[in-house]
Amino acid sequence: MQNNHQVGILSIGTAVPAHEAKQADVVAWMTQAYAGQPVFGRWLRALFANSGVETRYSCIEDYMQPPQTARFSPGQPLQTMPTTADRMAIYQRESVPLGVAAATRALTVLAETTGQSLADATASITHLVAVTCTGFFAPGIDLAIARQLGLPLTIGRTIIGFMGCSAAFNGLRTAHQIVRGQPEARVLVVCVELCSLHIQPNADREHLIAASLFADGASAAVVGVPQIHQDNFFLLDNFHTEVKPDTTDEMVWQIGNHGFTLRLSPQIPKHLAQVAPGALRSLFAEEAVDFWAIHPGGPAILDRMVEVFGLDPAQIAASRTVLRRYGNLSSATILFVLDELRRTLARINNGKTQSGVAMAFGPGLVIEMVRLTYLPPQTTQHPTSVAARNGNLLEPA
Repeated sequence: MQNNHQVGILSIGTAVPAHEAKQADVVAWMTQAYAGQPVFGRWLRALFANSGVETRYSCIEDYMQPPQTARFSPGQPLQTMPTTADRMAIYQRESVPLGVAAATRALTVLAETTGQSLADATASITHLVAVTCTGFFAPGIDLAIARQLGLPLTIGRTIIGFMGCSAAFNGLRTAHQIVRGQPEARVLVVCVELCSLHIQPNADREHLIAASLFADGASAAVVGVPQIHQDNFFLLDNFHTEVKPDTTDEMVWQIGNHGFTLRLSPQIPKHLAQVAPGALRSLFAEEAVDFWAIHPGGPAILDRMVEVFGLDPAQIAASRTVLRRYGNLSSATILFVLDELRRTLARINNGKTQSGVAMAFGPGLVIEMVRLTYLPPQTTQHPTSVAARNGNLLEPA
């Protein structure tokens, strides 16, 4: 028998590390590291000025220290730079509390919207999906987060790793499949990325392009079958994955001796523009798209998506806002965008259910999309239930 229970992102939580830096200060820090190369310094300033980023957060303090004494400053002798083992030690120390902070926020929002206590909301989690591509250790981040949150020792755990900026979609898809098979399940998806750990010691321009965009952060979502009285959330309708042929070398994420190295081809926006329209048609056919949550991989990618889909600036304001405030947080970013978009929709929506799309891009080149339905806040004195508006939802216990 077909399972017709609808599955939604019931709550979202986000977190960033303590060390905040303005983009202008970061580029000043980096140009100091290359003080003897004025032409290169001018290129760096132009690169950072056009990044679309104003503020970023990091798990390391180096941006606030003179580059001559900062361990992660580029341009330093290779023998003084942190090794990959050094960076993984920091990742193990810093990733868990950041993931716990985002997860706690998501659980707090769930408790507020369901009328539960935080303890009961936490106890309702049956599965944990941890998503990360900036670090490894074992026993892993999944078990460490589960322990710190006080989740049951019997909880089902999954790690989705090294899949790049689009990895959150694999996490959400996994959660969706779990809940479709077990409608009583609640899945906590936690994305943690510490991109600043992988600043490279050389002056390779592709590495510096990545350094102008990527920052640190974590996001979390609780996925499950909504209760009747819940509103102001997204239903997960359908997923679509597509790989652009012959683009394997356009986005490459590899482990080196001094951190992980990222290669971003300048042709990425062009490639994505070629595959994105067909991917969207697979989810919407000729139907209109009411809202857009596009992973802000960089300003060039957003500009190309605006062009290919014929969007106006307001339609991708959430993506631009997240890029400006936080930078590119790899897999964690799309939940930041959805959280920003949810607040916007709650403010401007007139009570109408809307259909939209979220999308992100990763090594492959892979484009991931999910069709979403937004359920707005109930505004009538005797609110119509989510079940009545959409059908097939699980009654609360």
